[in-house]
Amino acid sequence: MVTKLLSIVPALLLMAIVSHGQTGPTPIDPKTSQVVTAMTREMSNHLQLNEGQYIKLFSINRTRLARQQEIEHATTADASARTSQLAELQGQYEQECARILSPSQLSLLQQDQTNPATVGNGQG
Repeated sequence: MVTKLLSIVPALLLMAIVSHGQTGPTPIDPKTSQVVTAMTREMSNHLQLNEGQYIKLFSINRTRLARQQEIEHATTADASARTSQLAELQGQYEQECARILSPSQLSLLQQDQTNPATVGNGQG
């Protein structure tokens, strides 16, 4: 169940981006903060984060979402620039996660990100 919820994180981020895409760059509002909180809680449960890791991951999740929103707003007419900038943001996010998480936690996170089709397959 937790893994299934982690697989919807990109969809939640996309919904938050779309809902704010027309308004321009703005501070994180309570609704977006709720998305970040839910996402970080699910990650915490799945990855067994300690309190310090949770706080750091919450911060980088919030920063990532805000930056994604900025990129989406600034590159609405340029899909290749948007793709490039989002890929760069993803790389930065992965580097930050690598600094915060243990190797086993990072492996679990990467496994969830690369194998969304295996979530909820009824095996196990």
